Amino acid sequence: METYWNHNSAFHEELVANAKARGGQVLDIGCGEGLLLQRLAPIAHQVVGIEPDPAALARAQKRLSSTPNATLINEDFLAMPVPSPEERYSTVTCVATLHHMELRAALSKMRQVLAPGGQLLVVGLAANKSIMDFVVSGLLVLPIRVMDRLHGGVQESGVRVAAPKDSLSEIRQAAREILPGAVIRRRFYYRYMISWQKPMTDR
Repeated sequence: METYWNHNSAFHEELVANAKARGGQVLDIGCGEGLLLQRLAPIAHQVVGIEPDPAALARAQKRLSSTPNATLINEDFLAMPVPSPEERYSTVTCVATLHHMELRAALSKMRQVLAPGGQLLVVGLAANKSIMDFVVSGLLVLPIRVMDRLHGGVQESGVRVAAPKDSLSEIRQAAREILPGAVIRRRFYYRYMISWQKPMTDR
């Protein structure tokens, strides 16, 4: 299957480079049709994708049919059993998926499935609610259009979409409560990133 470029896959290289530093087991939450998993597989011992949409998962199965260290799960992440301590993940990625779930419940579950010392990497979409949110989004319109044209246009992956409900301010507050010390930054392409390393003492 072919690769593609859009406002989510634009972050794949950064995510793969981060995960490569640890290797081990990687979980991709909301893996869609599997492009990020395909890119993570060569640098990890095992990659696991969880995706509730059967149609997207079928496409992921096709993409990853020749990838022996990839496992796909057709399930809602919030319903996923927490793995035993020895089976938890060195890296957990979540790209354009957090806004499909209840914010605090999802962040808490991500903390649970991550191994001590592991890294959580969330690339998400936030709702514009404050004046600053609208100003920043407005200022980005032209440069993002230029970048889109340079990449040959945005190519959709055919996965389910939803409008974000939580503002970046609300996301920051939830992360401060659940993931103390997390770094949350606005990023290009109307995205933000949460980066959090689980303390070794957090079992």
